[in-house]
Formats: sequence, structure tokens, C-alpha cells
Amino acid sequence: MRSLTRLLTALLLTGAAGSTAHALESVWARLPAALPVDSLAPALQRIEAAGPRATAAAAAYALGQFHQARGEYRPASLAFGRAAARLQGDDRAEARYRQGLSLLGERSPDRARAAFEEVILLSPPHRALAQLGLAQSFGLAGDAEQELNVLRRLLDGPAGEAEPAALERYAALCDRAHRAGESRAARERLLKRWPRSFEAARLVAPPEPGPAGQP
Repeated sequence: MRSLTRLLTALLLTGAAGSTAHALESVWARLPAALPVDSLAPALQRIEAAGPRATAAAAAYALGQFHQARGEYRPASLAFGRAAARLQGDDRAEARYRQGLSLLGERSPDRARAAFEEVILLSPPHRALAQLGLAQSFGLAGDAEQELNVLRRLLDGPAGEAEPAALERYAALCDRAHRAGESRAARERLLKRWPRSFEAARLVAPPEPGPAGQP
């Protein structure tokens, strides 16, 4: 569970290229400035139901963001799915990528895998992060070998912002598989290329002290 939470956090922090934020401006402008947080979801649902296709897509996307930020992964995946159905190209890829993240949180590896595989085919700007998500979908399904293979392919190419999380996970999997040389090389690469990343900070952080009387 800890590794899944860590990966979701990494993916959400890095985000994805080609954000649909420009399309969301009209949605936020339709909401009252002092709208309580608990009223945001119903308001976005009304905009989605009443708006033309582009507005409805933006409202569904914003609704997905809202639920995802609250850890409500089931409604988030449904909202991003509705947004994706109304979008094309990189905008569709962005929505499907976010849907894939929500499906990981929902612990639905097969559906998450389908979303990430579509993104990899649809949009080169999203490919590296989608490959990272695809790897985690295999890990969630208990297929560590396939997870390792996907991470290896990702790290053999331009991994971009996905590289720190991919290196950290790759090193951990190599440890489990008793591949000490590969694990060490991955950690050295992480420290060299991403010294200020969260992953590098975790790597050099001192171990947490054990209970009193234990080292």
C-alpha cells in the first residue's frame, strides 16, 4: 500500500504535459466566488449536464480533479472518463491519464492498464508518465516481472519527469530480485541526475529510530 500511495503522489506532483487548464477557465468563471467546498461537486455536475460539449468536458475534468484531490477515486475515475469521451488528441490523453491514476487509487489494475496503454499510443508528451502508471498497474496486479520490464523500457528512453519515481521503484524491485548491481546503478543515477528530488531525499535520509532499547 505504501508504494502505491508513494507512486500516486509522485505522478500527481509531476502532472502531465498538455494540461487542459485553458479549457477549465470558463468553468471556474461560472462558479460563485464564495461557493463552499461541499457545494462544488453539485455545481460542477449541473454545469456538465447543461453545458455544450466543450463546457461539459471541462466541467467533468474539473469534477475529476476535485474528487481525486479528496482521495475519492471511484467518482474521480468516472468523471475523468466522461471528460475523455468528449475530448480528442492530447486533451483526451490528459483525461485518460488522470483516469488511470484514479483507477490505481481505486485498485483496479486492469482498467488502469487499459487507460495508460491508450495514452501511450495517443500522446507522446504523456508517454513517459503513462509508462510509469502502466508499470504500477502491473505491480498492483502482482506481476513484478512485467512491472520491472516496463520500468526498464521507460528508463532506456527519455523518461523526463517520470525518471525519479521510476528509478526509485526500479531499484526496490531489483533489491527484491537480488539484482544488487542494477539496484545500485539505479540509485546512483537517481542521486546524480535528480539530487533535489523527493526520491533522492528519501534515499539519503537517515533511518527512523526504532523503539526504545533497539538500534
